[in-house]
Amino acid sequence: MKTSKVLLSSIFSVLLCSCAVMPEFTEKFDKKCQKVQKKVELTIEQTGMFDDLECSNKGDCKAMFLGNIIGSVIVFPVSAIISGSIAVVGNTIYWVEEYGQCSS
Repeated sequence: MKTSKVLLSSIFSVLLCSCAVMPEFTEKFDKKCQKVQKKVELTIEQTGMFDDLECSNKGDCKAMFLGNIIGSVIVFPVSAIISGSIAVVGNTIYWVEEYGQCSS
């Protein structure tokens, strides 16, 4: 019973947390202002942390798998905080710039 809980939580965290949040910079032309509008959007990217899991014995596999799970659980929230901050600051700057040049 205890092993199945550990396995289930490991699979759950791998499925949910093997991603990273990345800022994506986009541009589009605004016909009203005759200007290119810039915007920062957040996207979710696959990290591929479990692609290169090669081990020679059972102990190595457990250690590498556990390390990858812990790493993937840390990567997602940290990347979301950093990328979210970049998006907020970037979009604020772009909005102020656009509002100052095209306020009509």
